Amino acid sequence: MEKGVCIECGSEFLRSASKMKELCPECAHILYGYENCAHVFENGRCAKCLWDGSRSPFTAKCKENEK
Repeated sequence: MEKGVCIECGSEFLRSASKMKELCPECAHILYGYENCAHVFENGRCAKCLWDGSRSPFTAKCKENEK
């Protein structure tokens, strides 16, 4: 179970849960359209990929523009 730190949002994540080596599944989805994790939050982290809900200013803006 190898962990990484997302270079976009700074959250720790499970590398096996992401299609990209240096991005969490959430940022890989927002920035490049890869399939996202079906997040299940427990104690402030996704139990599946370990993402903590962090967003960079850029990805936060992207999510805001989706609405």
